[in-house]
Amino acid sequence: MCARDTLVRPFGIKTSGQLRAQLARSGARHIGILRIFSGNEREVMLGEDDSHLDFRVSVLRQSETEMDGGSDARLVVTTVVRCHNRLGRAYITAIRLFHRRVVIASLRHAARRGWPLA
Repeated sequence: MCARDTLVRPFGIKTSGQLRAQLARSGARHIGILRIFSGNEREVMLGEDDSHLDFRVSVLRQSETEMDGGSDARLVVTTVVRCHNRLGRAYITAIRLFHRRVVIASLRHAARRGWPLA
């Protein structure tokens, strides 16, 4: 996030610190720097809306039984981005190479903290 913040600051894209401050002022429910749009015992929908793009992240807790007859649980992460302008498209193009690694690292971090059971 530090590298991302350094790279996006000159373009007027919100840094993680700005996102945290915005969430604190708004009183919105959030996880980290992501606002919670909806959630239940199986899925949480996170994201942010901005002038250059809107994005959503769905984190779904799915049992192996639902998938293929097993008994363990898994997390399924889906991201959706809607670009509003050239800056949004440029940003997505730039992070596309790193996005999958960031999601995997985030899932590993969540697993260390006890997800999907916690």
